[in-house]
Amino acid sequence: MVNSKILRQGTLALVDTKPHVLDTMMRLGRKAIAATKAPVKLIGSTDRREVLKDADFVVLTFSERNAYYRGVDCRISEKYGVRMCSGDTIGPGGIFRALREIPRALEMAKDIAKFAPESWTINFVNPTTVLGIALMRYAPQIRSFAICDGLHEPYQRVRMLKTVGLLSQDATRIPPEMERSLELHIEGVNHFTWLPKFAYKGKDYLPIWRKNLAEMAKKEIDDNEQNANAYAKAKFNAAYSLQLMDIFGAYPCCTAHTKEYVPFFQGYGVNSPFPEKLMVFDAENRDKDMKARWKENEEFASGKKSIKEFLTKGKGDHATDIIESMWGGLRKTFYINSANRGAVPNMANDAFLELLSDLDMNGPRPLPASPMPRGLLGLQQQVLDTHELTAEAAVTCDRGILMRAMMTDPIINNIEDGKKIMKELLDEEKDILPKAWYK
Repeated sequence: MVNSKILRQGTLALVDTKPHVLDTMMRLGRKAIAATKAPVKLIGSTDRREVLKDADFVVLTFSERNAYYRGVDCRISEKYGVRMCSGDTIGPGGIFRALREIPRALEMAKDIAKFAPESWTINFVNPTTVLGIALMRYAPQIRSFAICDGLHEPYQRVRMLKTVGLLSQDATRIPPEMERSLELHIEGVNHFTWLPKFAYKGKDYLPIWRKNLAEMAKKEIDDNEQNANAYAKAKFNAAYSLQLMDIFGAYPCCTAHTKEYVPFFQGYGVNSPFPEKLMVFDAENRDKDMKARWKENEEFASGKKSIKEFLTKGKGDHATDIIESMWGGLRKTFYINSANRGAVPNMANDAFLELLSDLDMNGPRPLPASPMPRGLLGLQQQVLDTHELTAEAAVTCDRGILMRAMMTDPIINNIEDGKKIMKELLDEEKDILPKAWYK
């Protein structure tokens, strides 16, 4: 905000239920404002209702003991042969994270409707699609859409164009004249997005992309040191991507997640998956990383680390980039999670998809995309059905609907195992889930 000519005129309201967290971020905010002499007004509260009034945008970014509960989800699921490398969007981990987060999001939506009814609510909490569906279906009184930083623009497409040699390595944006002849279609459910078309001036660049991917996969497999030290989400992504691209004819754009959406790398069957079955989410490593990031925030806030370093090394956040464009009428395009509205012509209008979109203060409008390829089309629908059922289960606390979501999920392949996972997770997470689950 302090570096944006548009946003620096506004007010930033910070909310956290933990006073020491709020205090740290307020001190950091004041230092950034002072260092840049920006006219940003900074306010904060542990009670969101105190600062919500007349807000133009509300960004949801919350989670309680994120790494811990994802670790619980993944540990229990692994006992029954279900392996998740991230565990926050699909599989039992995604389902149960949604059960934890949706009630809080809907409570916030009630306050938003009361205190800031004209605002745009931007969900930045995983599972992105499930929370986006829940807000769309069960909080229609507010205006909302969802985002994920995996397809942060303009960086995502610029990086892809550099890879195939269409942009120089020092480029930061796609020239308007190139945009007019570019067909780069990334589409699908969040974390399960694919690239079925990559063409420029009629030339197909998917073969070039595949050639580069094959080279990356070989280096990845041959690098023993990297293999030994890689985190679960990062491990063998090029190798998994190459196999999926050769099967479906489209590139998986978020392989760190997508590889856990399909049964191929779970370890089912007679033959071991190549290059190995999924490494299970390393909750301890994630927890260490989050604590290290938080310690750095505290050092910036206290002055132990220079605020100049903070301002130099940081970049615009995905949510604030979007808000800047909406408020300033900049007409930039972003990947937004919202209703399809015909953009992918062979999917339902209300399918909640991540698509390149125009947006302004009237909200996002998905741009035309390619038909979803056969094979992927069915998988997309299965994931959407799982997400829709999960949102319904979170709202109703109905164990029958929850079991249906579990059995619809693409990586649960055994009814009895699914039942046991569900029971153990309900028992293990009784302290954080709504009491209605236990009546």
